[in-house]
Amino acid sequence: MDITPQTKKLIVAIQALKPQYTDLASTVFIDFYCQCKQGCDYLFPGGIKESVRLIDILNWFLECVDKGEPIPLIQLMWQDIVGPTLSEYQEDEQIEKRLLRAFQSDLHHVLATWDKATLPSGGVRLILRDLLNDIHKLEQVHASGVST
Repeated sequence: MDITPQTKKLIVAIQALKPQYTDLASTVFIDFYCQCKQGCDYLFPGGIKESVRLIDILNWFLECVDKGEPIPLIQLMWQDIVGPTLSEYQEDEQIEKRLLRAFQSDLHHVLATWDKATLPSGGVRLILRDLLNDIHKLEQVHASGVST
């Protein structure tokens, strides 16, 4: 099944967060989140797909990192056939390979400090909280159909 136009727009908006979140955990999570949204379009019927929450995707991500590989649900999602073109399919496959390498790396050590970063001023930035808040806001905008 093709990715819905709504999901495609959401993914573009979520990917645009990467310049604000350059740490490894955040960039990998952004890619993982987008793959999950595509996988939900592929695997789940409408009502189920819409019941998947950001916290669910975060938990799946943490499970994959902890396990060092995609959990079975994510493996099923990754069996999707994304896009009508070969290049879109190949790009999707490359992202999944990068995610797999990240799960097999020392990403779990990076997650230990994903919650905050010390700023040069001595203050603290709550990275994970900020990222989740930004994703949540984009989900709300795209769910309502309002353009950003």
